[in-house]
Amino acid sequence: MTLTRALALVALAAALAAGAFGIRSYRAHRPERISPGVAAPLEYVGAATCRACHQAEYTAWEASQHRQAMQPAAAGSVLGDFNDSRFQYGAVTSTFFRREDRFWVRTDGADGTLQDFEVKYTFGVSPLQQYLIDLPGGRMQALSIAWDTRPKNQGGQRWFHLYPGEAIDHTDELHWTGRQQNWNFMCADCHSTNVRKGYDAASDRFQTTWSEINVGCEACHGPGSRHVTWGRLPAAPRPRDNGLTVHLIERRGIGWTLDPGTLLPARSAPRTTSIEITVCAQCHSRRAQIAEGYAPGAALEDYYVPELIAPGLYYADGQQRGEVYTYGSFLQSRMAHAGVTCADCHEPHSQRPRAHFEDERRRGHVDRELPEGIGGGRLQDRDQTAKPDEYHRGAARAMLNSASSEAAQRSKPMRASTFHR
Repeated sequence: MTLTRALALVALAAALAAGAFGIRSYRAHRPERISPGVAAPLEYVGAATCRACHQAEYTAWEASQHRQAMQPAAAGSVLGDFNDSRFQYGAVTSTFFRREDRFWVRTDGADGTLQDFEVKYTFGVSPLQQYLIDLPGGRMQALSIAWDTRPKNQGGQRWFHLYPGEAIDHTDELHWTGRQQNWNFMCADCHSTNVRKGYDAASDRFQTTWSEINVGCEACHGPGSRHVTWGRLPAAPRPRDNGLTVHLIERRGIGWTLDPGTLLPARSAPRTTSIEITVCAQCHSRRAQIAEGYAPGAALEDYYVPELIAPGLYYADGQQRGEVYTYGSFLQSRMAHAGVTCADCHEPHSQRPRAHFEDERRRGHVDRELPEGIGGGRLQDRDQTAKPDEYHRGAARAMLNSASSEAAQRSKPMRASTFHR
């Protein structure tokens, strides 16, 4: 055997060993899919179905921002002033008003002329609420004038424009009628459950569908039909597999104690998977969507490409800028490396930090027991105290500031909408 051939065989063996390690490493850390053992169709059943057996969780979710992420425009959901309220932006005066039980806005359309548009849905609830309007081609557009939902003594209860220091007119890419403010493409995936964009390139039309208009139970737990079938079986012959596509059990049986040497919290057993974190990361991350069809339990990278830590998106110390895209920052943190999961600090159904949630329960405001968790302090994002317009514009300006060199060479500087993709 020649020396060259021997070296080639050694290199091949090393490559195969590295590949095997990579496969083992990926399998150890990817989200696990648990194959349902119940022979029933895998379908979405809706949060109301879950309520029968999970009343406490349903009650907590019902008051959450997930439940209010998107709602039909109605007296109980619209928070803005639609009593012939006027708002001036540039040369356009927009008027918000009601016709019977419907909500309307008179503002500049795609051609720059004032027109009446009916508000179909509310979008978000705190610290601001936006409004969605139907346009031709199955497109739903997010109006760039939003309502500040904070109390008046905090500067809220007012209309404001998401781009107050600019002159966004109907010719601008950030005008509310344009692609960058399109709900189907930019926003729907994280504000509703089981969204399918339904875009047809030949006709340039959307036929977007969802199973639930808001972020329901199955947005995190996966389609529940097999679980419902399993739950209705007699207790004795029930299979061990409860029919869900993902089991969020990484915290089960886990406790946290203070390490006597470091005086830092220590997990009773190492966390070896990232199932729960990945389910949250579907929406709570900076990412680009590359495929439809994600369901909780699937590998995140098969459907989304997370953004790297880059200037404009993150502060120099790794904290995220704007909104709720915490995944990238969290992965860098000591907490993540210590085995902390999202639900250790955040009660997932109410979305409240566990310390605050537990305080209310102790005062008698919440009548339920908390799942196991480490409790304690909350994480403070730098942008939590920002005004709603600053808070929401963070996504737009971050992407603008980190535009690629190719985009920078365009005749018009690249800018981004208020939503992540």
